This record gives sequence, C-alpha cells and structure tokens, in this order.
Amino acid sequence: MKHLAKAGILVIVLFLSVFAGISSMQVSGATKAASQLVSSDVSTHAKKTDPYAFFMADGTKAHFKGVGNEYAELTIRTKYLKGNHVALYEDNGGTVVLRVYRLSKDRIELVKQEAEFYKEYKPTLKQLKALKPISTYLKFPLKKGDVISGRKVVSIDATVSTPYKKFRNAIVLEQKYKDGGISKTYFVEGFGEVKREFILKQGKDTYKVTSSLESIK
Repeated sequence: MKHLAKAGILVIVLFLSVFAGISSMQVSGATKAASQLVSSDVSTHAKKTDPYAFFMADGTKAHFKGVGNEYAELTIRTKYLKGNHVALYEDNGGTVVLRVYRLSKDRIELVKQEAEFYKEYKPTLKQLKALKPISTYLKFPLKKGDVISGRKVVSIDATVSTPYKKFRNAIVLEQKYKDGGISKTYFVEGFGEVKREFILKQGKDTYKVTSSLESIK
C-alpha cells in the first residue's frame, strides 16, 4: 500500500497540473473572432469545429466535485484575453494554477502555465503573441486514434456521467504512465472539459481520483 500511495501521489500531482481544463461550459453567442476561427474541414465527430466551444463563456466559474484526493475538488474560472487567447484559473484548494491557451482554426495550444498565481493576468497583445507553445491541448479535426501531446483519442462518442448531467458524444483523451497509471480527460463540445480521471492498479489495490463537473455559474 505504501508503494501504491507514493506512486499515486506522484502521478496525481502530474495529472492535476497538466490538464486544464478544465477546461468548460456553454459558450456565449458567437463572436466575430470565434466565427473567423471556425474550420471548414469536416471533423470525425462534427462538421465544423469552433475552438471556443472547448472553453466556458467569458467570466464563467465551474465547480468540479473531487473524489479520491483532497485536491481533486476544483473551481475553474475562464477569462477571454486578446488575440484569441483564453486564460483558466484553476483553484484546487491548495494553489491556483494559471493556464493560458492560444486558439486557432486547427488547434489549441498551451502557451503559459504558472502555479501559485493569485493575481489577475493582464498581458498586452504583444506579450501574448510572444508566448511560446508548451504543448498542444487539442487539435482539429479530432479523430479516434490520434495522439495529442502524449494523449491518445480513444473515443469521440462516449457517454460520461457527472453530477451536473449525463453527457453523450464525449471525446476521451487517455494517457498511460510507466508505473501503470492511466489518466483520462473527457471533453464535450459546447462545454469543454467535463471530467478528468486517474486510475492506478497495483496488485489487488486500485487507486482512483476523479474531478467531475458539478455546477456552472
């Protein structure tokens, strides 16, 4: 059990710090900027892909119910920035992590990530443009079997239950770790990230942590 706990804690820290999410609720009315980003390509799961559909509306706060770890409970605030950038402030009760994403018609990239961030991020457009991509959050069109920054698209039509509601046609990205751990992130177009899950099996023991969308304000 000690080995399970130690391994679990290490991967949980990675899991909670890498995936953004969270990611996301219903998007407000289409803006001119968003419409310019709509891809003309036909996705496997949708005819058109609006990158803003994978984030909440500007100013939205979403609460995620946590199970299995004290830091799995999350509150995520969404803030739209200049030049097709979106900032997420993720509060897990222990720290606030700022993540900034850059949106384009064929991908969403993580361009800034900083923990212990307790102020408002107010960059200029020049400062945003100077940010270098850290990793790819999503790319379009989303197709089953694609690998995005180490995460594999394992489903584009999954059903996922959360305290908020049951979602259909969810997109599931999965990442496997050397110690046997598996993390999954569930996205729903029009809401963004609705659930993240980590499972580690060792012998007869199973360590499981989930963060599931519970409310939206």
